[in-house]
Amino acid sequence: MIAALGERMNSQHALKGTLVEAHRLHVTLFDLGDYAQVPADKVAQASNAAASVPMPAFDVVFEKSMSYTKGALVLCADDAENVSALRIFRQRLGEALADAGLKPSRSFTPHMTVAYARRKLEKHALEAPVRWTAGSLVLIDSHVGEGVHEVLGRWPDNTAVA
Repeated sequence: MIAALGERMNSQHALKGTLVEAHRLHVTLFDLGDYAQVPADKVAQASNAAASVPMPAFDVVFEKSMSYTKGALVLCADDAENVSALRIFRQRLGEALADAGLKPSRSFTPHMTVAYARRKLEKHALEAPVRWTAGSLVLIDSHVGEGVHEVLGRWPDNTAVA
């Protein structure tokens, strides 16, 4: 649904952008740094921190869209209530990351990138708000410029086979 919205916006606004594939759509909570290969100790620290924070299910609502940094077309929220639970969860995760020895960034603008385009788009209301329930946290190694998101960990771990 969100990928289709990105496609419609790309077409409606003649952005001629590169769409983000549905399986790569996400909201970044923290960036652990830019590495050719993520150090194993950073992965271990982040994994231990993530495992220590209970993952609640909470709603996220984005009701706006706009151009963001590096040509990103993003979904975002003007209404703080729409992302309050996300901000609370991020705060808890940030404390756990700091306790694990990492230095998480304090700044955070909740958004989801749906496309990359050269043409800018002013902030505007979406035709209908985008709502979903967040119920998992994923540690991703993003291979920048390659369109690859390598999953390094997931909480809760739903990969167990019965």
